[in-house]
Formats: sequence, structure tokens, C-alpha cells
Amino acid sequence: MSNAWDKWLGRKVTQRLQRRMLPHLRWNQEIWGETIRQYLTHSTRWLDAGCGWRLLGEDLEPLENELVSLARTAIGADLDFPHLGKHLNLSLRVGASLGSLPFSNASFDLITCNMVVEHLPSPLPVFRELARVLAPEGTLLVHTPNTRNYLVFANIVAKKLLPRSVILKLVPDNRAADDIYPTYYRANNARALCSLGESVALQTASVRFLTQPQPYSRFFAPAAFFELLLMRATMTRPIARFGATIIMVFRKRPAGPDSRATVNCV
Repeated sequence: MSNAWDKWLGRKVTQRLQRRMLPHLRWNQEIWGETIRQYLTHSTRWLDAGCGWRLLGEDLEPLENELVSLARTAIGADLDFPHLGKHLNLSLRVGASLGSLPFSNASFDLITCNMVVEHLPSPLPVFRELARVLAPEGTLLVHTPNTRNYLVFANIVAKKLLPRSVILKLVPDNRAADDIYPTYYRANNARALCSLGESVALQTASVRFLTQPQPYSRFFAPAAFFELLLMRATMTRPIARFGATIIMVFRKRPAGPDSRATVNCV
């Protein structure tokens, strides 16, 4: 029965629809990894802040290993010691709060935060600390969910109405319970992130919105069809700001008249 459902109304039909409607759709984590690669050289001192137990996502190990090989040094920092201890890619790891890092000023040329900002109850002290350990002309890359997206917004509403046990069952990517952390979404749209960066003298260099890699309703093809239409719409410029995740690039500049944001934070 389940095979028949998949074939005629379920995931297999959705997969065919997706290939036709969004043939060039790619996984956010792969795009994120390629973005990091643009900022790595053999002289780069790189900190992955809130590193967890891997740099990217499942099946991206070759790209993860390539990124580490490109940097002069690559260090991970996290307070989750069990995850930190089993990190797949980083041999240099530090157990530390992102609001109180054990590094001197200007220690890193590149800092990355992959799906971290949404878990911060107080983002400002963390950004202030990241700016402190970032070298002048250094880059901070942030990848985080976008609260203007319908799925993220629905998650926020569901979290207020449903118990955590139910929320865990609704997570679509089969993550273990200990991989799912509390979310606060205190700085999770482009305008909020730009404002946060400006408050700690980080200049916004670019903003990119990404669409989720597959429809949430993929188990029911008729609903997935309309969701795919919506996903395709968020890949166009007028409403791209409603994409599922945001990649924000910040640059550390000396205080002065040219330290303002250079992009339109909508």
C-alpha cells in the first residue's frame, strides 16, 4: 500500500515534479560550503563558531575535508562537549561559550556560523565577541533560517502551541533528538542581522536568500505541487527575501564614515 501511495501520490511523484519544476535546485548546505570556500586561502585563520560535530551536512564530507585543507588553521568552538568530541573534520576544537571566547583580539581572518544564530537567546554579546576576535578586514559568514519564510514562521507558531515531543516528530530531516536545540529567532531576518552587525562595527557586504532543498509536503504530491510553485517564486528577485535561509557576509572595518552597510537590508 505504501509503495502504491509513493508511486501515485507520494514522494516519488513529488520527486518527479521537483525535477521538472526546479531542475537546478541545490541543497543549502552545499551552497553554504561553496560560499566558505571563496574566503579560504592557505593563510586564512578560520574559526567555525558553534561548530557542533560537522561543518556542513550529510554526504558532504569531501567538501568539508576540502575546506579544512584550504585553511592555514581551522578551529571549532562549541559548548556541546559530546558533539565537539566527535567532530568529523576539525582536529583543533575548543569548548567555549561564543559569548566568551578564549582567543585574543584579531585572532581570525574568517569566522563562520552555520545554523547557530537562531539558537542564541542574546545574539548581541555573541556578535560583539565574534567581532573582537575577528581581524581587521576579516569576514564573518552567517547562515541561518529566515523568519520571513513560511516554514520557519510555521515552526515558530508550532513551538508556541505544541509540546516539544510533537515538535521533534515534525522535524523533516530525521535528526537525532540531541541534534535539535532550542530556538529563539532573535536575529533571523536580513534587517535584524544588518542592524546587529552595525552595532558591533561589522559592515554588511552581501545578503543571499536560499530556498529549501525540497518541499515539506513531499509526502503528498498535490500539496507539494503548490509548495514547489511557492518555492520557485522565492527564487525570483521580487520575493527572494522570503527564502528559507539567509547567508549574510559581514566585513570588519575600522570605525569611520565608510563603515556603514553597503547592501540594502530588506
